[in-house]
Amino acid sequence: MEPTISIPPGWQYPRFTFGQRTEHGQIIGMRYYEQDTYLADEYGEGWRYILLPDKNREDEEHRVEDELQLLTPQELKTQIETEINNNLRQIELLKSELRAIPVSVTTAKPEKQNEAPSQKQYSISSPNLHSLIDAAKFILKEIAKHPDFLTLEYQPDLTVGDAQTALSYLQSGLEDTQRLDITSSIFS
Repeated sequence: MEPTISIPPGWQYPRFTFGQRTEHGQIIGMRYYEQDTYLADEYGEGWRYILLPDKNREDEEHRVEDELQLLTPQELKTQIETEINNNLRQIELLKSELRAIPVSVTTAKPEKQNEAPSQKQYSISSPNLHSLIDAAKFILKEIAKHPDFLTLEYQPDLTVGDAQTALSYLQSGLEDTQRLDITSSIFS
């Protein structure tokens, strides 16, 4: 059964619905100020929308219907694709972390009588350096655009951009070394 919302008689129907993305954020709540009430007299009759501008923060905004504009289909597509790409990168980072965890296996059967079960360590190899560099670049990009970082008056000798450049040089150097290794193995 599809969930439904009933609008009382005499109320206007809302122009927007829960979950829609607007230029100010996603709609997470709605409130109606009915005619001939204190709130309607004070703030105006009609719908107020509660928006979440950033899903990683708990700050919300309240806007009247006339202040809202839905994202264009292209803006919506771009926003969703960006979220998908960020989530895919996050999944890759988590997979790298998971691969870096050593695996412990406890055998249930003791090797000799009256002996406790033995524990063997198996380690999984660390992620390759390219994956770590990509992860570091992603993290630096996220830091550089984070609202908390942007509001800081942080003036270090080395900037986030410097760190990103250093990672690019490291990646280029690593690729050059690998090309040299391939070339030398071909001519050996």
